Amino acid sequence: MSYEEPKPYKKNPYDLRYDVLSMAKDMLDRSYETNKEIAKHAMHVGGVEHKDILSAYDKYIPKMYTPEEVKNQAQMLYEFIQKKD
Repeated sequence: MSYEEPKPYKKNPYDLRYDVLSMAKDMLDRSYETNKEIAKHAMHVGGVEHKDILSAYDKYIPKMYTPEEVKNQAQMLYEFIQKKD
């Protein structure tokens, strides 16, 4: 009996699209969380008082990304994957 090398697993196009979308969402999640923590720290260091918290929150806390932004991020990642240089 001879030993055969296992064949590499090849993902289908749907798996690849899912992976790229997941990667894009993860990147945007990390960016959002980092920006949110920076904003909270800035409000704390800036001495925002209770009466000003709502306006400071609106001013400093980043807006959550949209599905369109996830799609755009995924497209940028996919363009990088397709580059052949």
